[in-house]
Amino acid sequence: MPILVQRMLIRETASDGRLFRIVHADEVGETLWLFDLHDKTWPTPYHREQLRTAFLCDAPSLKVEYDEPFPVRHALDKTDSAADRAHDRQWKIITELLSNNGAQKLLYRSTRKAAIDKTAETIGVTRPTVVAAIMRYWQRGMTFNAVRPDYAKCGGPGKLRNIDRGVKVGRPRNIAPGIGVSVDDALRRWMQIGADHYFRMKRRSLPGALEYVARIKVPEKLEELLAGKRQTIEELPTLRQFGYFVRQTYPLSRRYRGRFGQKQFDLTARPITGKAEQNAIGPGDRFEVDATVADVYLRSRFDRRRIVGRPIIYFVIDAWSRLIVGLYIGFEGPSWIGAMMALTNMITPKVEFCREFGVDIEPHEWPSHHAPRTILADRGELMNVRTGQKIEELGIAIGNTSPGRGDLKSIVESRFRIVPSIFGPFTPGYVEPDFNTRGARDYRLESAMNLDEFTKIVIEAVLEHNQEPVDGIEAPTEMTTEGLDQTPINRWNWGIPRNSGSLSELSLDEIALAVMPLDKARVTEKGIRFKGGYYTCDLAERDEWFHKARSNGEWPVDVSYDPRSLEKLYIWQKQLATGYEACKLLRSSLDRHGMSLSEVEEKGLAARRLEASGDAIRLAKRVRTDAAMEQIEKAAKAEAKALDDPNASNASRLSGIRENRAEEKQRQRSFEKFDLAPEITPPTAPAAPHADESTDRHRERFRALLKQQDGDDE
Repeated sequence: MPILVQRMLIRETASDGRLFRIVHADEVGETLWLFDLHDKTWPTPYHREQLRTAFLCDAPSLKVEYDEPFPVRHALDKTDSAADRAHDRQWKIITELLSNNGAQKLLYRSTRKAAIDKTAETIGVTRPTVVAAIMRYWQRGMTFNAVRPDYAKCGGPGKLRNIDRGVKVGRPRNIAPGIGVSVDDALRRWMQIGADHYFRMKRRSLPGALEYVARIKVPEKLEELLAGKRQTIEELPTLRQFGYFVRQTYPLSRRYRGRFGQKQFDLTARPITGKAEQNAIGPGDRFEVDATVADVYLRSRFDRRRIVGRPIIYFVIDAWSRLIVGLYIGFEGPSWIGAMMALTNMITPKVEFCREFGVDIEPHEWPSHHAPRTILADRGELMNVRTGQKIEELGIAIGNTSPGRGDLKSIVESRFRIVPSIFGPFTPGYVEPDFNTRGARDYRLESAMNLDEFTKIVIEAVLEHNQEPVDGIEAPTEMTTEGLDQTPINRWNWGIPRNSGSLSELSLDEIALAVMPLDKARVTEKGIRFKGGYYTCDLAERDEWFHKARSNGEWPVDVSYDPRSLEKLYIWQKQLATGYEACKLLRSSLDRHGMSLSEVEEKGLAARRLEASGDAIRLAKRVRTDAAMEQIEKAAKAEAKALDDPNASNASRLSGIRENRAEEKQRQRSFEKFDLAPEITPPTAPAAPHADESTDRHRERFRALLKQQDGDDE
């Protein structure tokens, strides 16, 4: 049998059994008073043995009930609301009624009336109010909150009201003219039209949406208002009514998305219920890559007098440990080239990397030189499909974030705030937030460092970051037990043997070939053509590719290249032992030695622009030349027509061509011969006995024609 105590619920086992609460027990515990929660009659006494029998018989008629039928509303803080005031009044009645052994007096009819009347007189309420208070107290659990009124259920909260009476409900106007209009279903339909327009507007405003409703609902009355025939339009809702309708109809998230778009909502307003590292199970499970423009101006390495602008910083960070595992600082990007250099640095031993910039470290100070299972980067930088395939062949999955969703890489994004806070005070030319504001210093003039010096100071800041405890991250219990701080290096070293099977070793050649862009080149008779230049390699010369291209036609080949220098290509061929072979520029393309892809493209663009700028002049010259040749053609045809015998046959006109050509050649020689001493005149030959006057006349015309051409050329 269960132990029977006050406030316990007991239910009859019958299908329609009543529910009782033990509200009192006598001093020796032999008599218990049970209160029927639903009939709310005065408590009935039962002997403990009687209840014991009901519980322990073969067919028990009573059982313990564990679920309260009346959930009690709990209030954390008291306010001056009507509910709190009513609650205090009810509790005051209960405390007065139960004082001085009042609970026992209520159980007996002989003392009950006097106790109730005394309490009613003391508090200043009626007898039914006191009875209702004690009945509620017993019914709902005999606690302070048991007598709290159910005001929350009053008024039909959340239910729309359709006011069909003629009288305006709500607070009357005391400033604006007119009475106003109550909100009914018809007005809600118009406000729904305004709300739809509100979310479609480019520059959204509630007044603008309400004006749209007025424009389509009551255009005639608007004209009357402008003409002074009326002072107000009662059929329109007020701006306050319209704003209330929008707030009640659309949840805050819907209103935010409607005004600013889904992307902005995801970035700045969505609930943050997870953790940035919750999907990373250990070191190397996910690396995040991102870039930013550094807030510092640098000077040239080659001429410190020149200010060269702000560099780009790339970080590669392990999501689980927060260790910065890769770094690149330069003027490339943010672009694929910058990401390529950062990924290359990711697998580079950091002792050698730091030594290049004069920083000596031990391997345990920056232990990362591995490839991860997944790389998460911006959409634009790792979106090259073919390059992504090459990286995935190394066992690295590529993930890209949505456009404008920097929050999806929050871990690496936050490092662009944390690391600069370390090196900023020691960096001349560091740009403060007041840059370009009135009265602020021009930080560009304070610049002093070059790229190498800035890289060195960032390396020092990264080394410090990797040794500082990480805030806002939950530490594994075992790590805390071992007494290890939550520094990135401690998490990295602790997590590798326990939670990581994702790290892998890659050579510099493997990662370089994987991250370099892939493209198509073409084998031609002049060489392997790529971006306008021609290359060759041992394989092409050994297998006579260029001869085959001229004899059988051209064909494409896959190549990798470094956009920063087109001096070499890396051609992919399966029959090679390494799978690729380096190609060098042919002598005919040595003009692009040392040129980058952007410089080659810029040179080609400049050449095309120059060619395009001369198109009009060349067209004018071609037109003038065509006109001159056409004039010569017409003159020759006219003279030939004048001299030709129209009655001569074709055979007679074609006869003697060989003799005529020999004679013409002999005469042409006399015109073209070199005469370097014109003052010496040879003896005059006797005239030919059969000189043909027509021949002399042709000679003179030919000379005149030559002089005319010489004049045109001048």
